[in-house]
Amino acid sequence: MSSVSSSLDNPYVHLKAFGGAFVIIALIFVAAAVAISLGGVAVSAVGIGRDTALGLALMSAFQFVGFGVVGVGYAYLTDQLNRIGLTRPTSRDLVWIVGGLVVLIGLFAGINALFGLLGIESADSAIIDQGQNNPVYFLYLIPVTIFLVGPAEELIFRGLIQTQFRDAYGSIFAVVAASSVFAAVHFSSYSGGDIFELLATLMTILVLGATLGMLYERTRTLLVPAVVHGLFNTVQFVLAYVSIVNGGL
Repeated sequence: MSSVSSSLDNPYVHLKAFGGAFVIIALIFVAAAVAISLGGVAVSAVGIGRDTALGLALMSAFQFVGFGVVGVGYAYLTDQLNRIGLTRPTSRDLVWIVGGLVVLIGLFAGINALFGLLGIESADSAIIDQGQNNPVYFLYLIPVTIFLVGPAEELIFRGLIQTQFRDAYGSIFAVVAASSVFAAVHFSSYSGGDIFELLATLMTILVLGATLGMLYERTRTLLVPAVVHGLFNTVQFVLAYVSIVNGGL
């Protein structure tokens, strides 16, 4: 206990955890802006409209390539590549992936049902808004979310930020703190409604992020939360596509 207390008395411990998280978030925003700018030029150069379904999906892909570059680069420069859980898949991982996906979908459905009973609506999602008039956009996003969004976001928020918080404060604090950052970063993806709808949406994201964080803590491999994250988003995109095509949403 004394060693833990003495460690927390060291300002460098807090600076490394919180300062590191701040630097990572700042870098991903810069990298995303640069990647989107360059991606826009590339998309236009091959004759694809930026506002088309394919163009929007490609812009999203470029954004998360930027995230990935920051994540891998930061892990390399801070000598964390061997600590963030880049492991080969095992049969045990498959069990955790299936179980984690079921839990995540169940939590999401349960939270939405609770909000429905309380008369609380979710804030509008920018992604849903973009796909309203061209639902094929959601289908284009499926490979993007599986191969880029899930891996890149889990590398950033679980592999790097959560690991740094765990080193300083332990697993419970790490999961809560990293999930809070994860939810806060998604603030700009939602609009409309009142402050309570926005807070309800961000709380939902925090709970889902914490679930991914617990999967990471339990398995200590990025593969599990990354795949669960990608598949969960895929389920949402498929449901959104089917709903819009059939006259819903």
